[in-house]
Amino acid sequence: FTERHKESVQRQLNMDELKMIILSLLFEAKSGIEITQLLHVRGIRDVVNNEGTVYSILHEQEINGFVIAKWINGVKRYELTKLGKKQLQQDQQVKMTLKERLLGVRMHAE
Repeated sequence: FTERHKESVQRQLNMDELKMIILSLLFEAKSGIEITQLLHVRGIRDVVNNEGTVYSILHEQEINGFVIAKWINGVKRYELTKLGKKQLQQDQQVKMTLKERLLGVRMHAE
């Protein structure tokens, strides 16, 4: 792989992880600003001066049917749909399985 290809793959992995983190924050309705602040608190500082990334992801997830947006008291708030909750659960299972494969261990009992 070229260095450029490696960087592209890493960016995609980071974006997929960011999408999963954002979905995980939406079990209760939150505004885009609240989401950005929570990401910053969790150490994801890249989004603080690039809030457009958060809103792009929210819009994409809304189109996919994973998130619903509602205007409440003049503030657009985002929340997971049933489909979004199911998708998040599947994503977390896939992530856990990949970790197990990488580490070569079983991380949970069946």
